[in-house]
Amino acid sequence: MSERVNAAALLERHRQATGWRALARAITLVENTPPWDVDLPPPAELVHTIGVTGPPGSGKSTLVGRLIESFADAGARVGVVAIDPSSPISGGAVLGDRVRMEEHLEREGVYVRSLASRGSHGALASSARNVARLLEASGSFDVVIIETVGAGQTEVAIAGLADSVTLVTVPGLGDAVQAIKAGLMEVADLVVVNMADRPGAAETMRHYRLTLGHDVDVLKTVATEGEGIDELREKLESRWAELVESGSLGEMRQRKELAEATLVAEEWVRTCAQNCDGASASTMREAVSVILEEAATRWRH
Repeated sequence: MSERVNAAALLERHRQATGWRALARAITLVENTPPWDVDLPPPAELVHTIGVTGPPGSGKSTLVGRLIESFADAGARVGVVAIDPSSPISGGAVLGDRVRMEEHLEREGVYVRSLASRGSHGALASSARNVARLLEASGSFDVVIIETVGAGQTEVAIAGLADSVTLVTVPGLGDAVQAIKAGLMEVADLVVVNMADRPGAAETMRHYRLTLGHDVDVLKTVATEGEGIDELREKLESRWAELVESGSLGEMRQRKELAEATLVAEEWVRTCAQNCDGASASTMREAVSVILEEAATRWRH
């Protein structure tokens, strides 16, 4: 194991400082530390974590930029974790999302951080789970938004983190069937038909409403013009208030934390498997046994 990271000490430096430099350093350390070696303090107050996912070309970054505006105008402090595809050279985030959101960085109470997906399970980088929790525990934000890369099926992993999962689509993209196959429909709490000024928008909305029934709201936006963004924010705020007031938020987070722990355990076993000699096993069962024994031994030590 690598050296454990005490996030509480990192956050205390952030609270005593001005600006975002101390928080940025804490995020860098957490991002580059395996998730099982990060100790996160419980937040003083729970923060609404919103996941924004969907296929490439659906305008997610523009939509998130407009959501930042809307939440900030309503008086909320907003933290954003933008998951970018990894650079094939450095393995770091290509920073495309942060560039597109740069105009919002000068606003008080707004912080945007790009993270590399590093090709990890679920397109959502494993480190992003800890980074989002770090932002929540910092006490500096009222809302945390996570935008994922458009990697298809594995984006379902975002549901293991977000309190509200927003699926963004557009008319004529031909992604409706793919979204169903990918399981995104099953985890979406809201569906947004962006670029709703295009032909076929009404048909796309009708398709999603027929598919999802009355359990999931289907909204329309034109993010480039800011149309429908305040309505989306209000719908997200209404969902958060309902989760808190009904008492279902705690139960939901417990379920998602168990799913998150499962993903971390899978990653731990995968990491251990790369360093053990299972190739010499005569059967599949024996090979699995070698890997699990190695993972258990290393975990105890």
